[in-house]
Amino acid sequence: MRPSRVFRIIFRIFIFLLTISITLVSILGGLSAALILTTPDTIEVDTANADFDLQINNTTFVIEAFNFTLPFNLTNAGYFDLENLNLTINLEINYSHVDYPTPGVNTTRQLQIFTKSEYFGTIPKGTKGTFSFTGDLSNFDIGVFPNVTTEVDWYRGPPAIEFYANLIINLDYSIGLHSITIGILDLPVGGIP
Repeated sequence: MRPSRVFRIIFRIFIFLLTISITLVSILGGLSAALILTTPDTIEVDTANADFDLQINNTTFVIEAFNFTLPFNLTNAGYFDLENLNLTINLEINYSHVDYPTPGVNTTRQLQIFTKSEYFGTIPKGTKGTFSFTGDLSNFDIGVFPNVTTEVDWYRGPPAIEFYANLIINLDYSIGLHSITIGILDLPVGGIP
């Protein structure tokens, strides 16, 4: 047999084995994703141990300090490690702005007031990761808050001011073959009367 023919046969065998291995990893990745999503209590937010500290000046009503800690657990019930876990949280305020953009016109505005992204690393297969998402006053855009005495239409609602959260989870799975982004958008988290 000629050397070129032997090389082609070896190359075809290599490509076949590579295709089979990638196919198996992809199938196991899909089964793992189904297993993770159908397992109860895969994502647990520990609201009982959440810590919120807000300090407002009683005379000027200026926020002087704010920080929070939100603990959560994530269970990896799949066949592969959850790698490069990244969580991004955005908070938005929704209200009716008086006389905006012109006098006599009220416009509903939704503005981003908080954004933070945290990297949590890798959760090995079959384990539970315990993490804490933290934020402080530096993560808030205080400049976009409306003046509550002149800009907010208090006749709208209740509530006149609403808060919404956007949660975005990014991770790699199946030995880095799959990159997943999961987003929960416009999740109502509270309001002011």
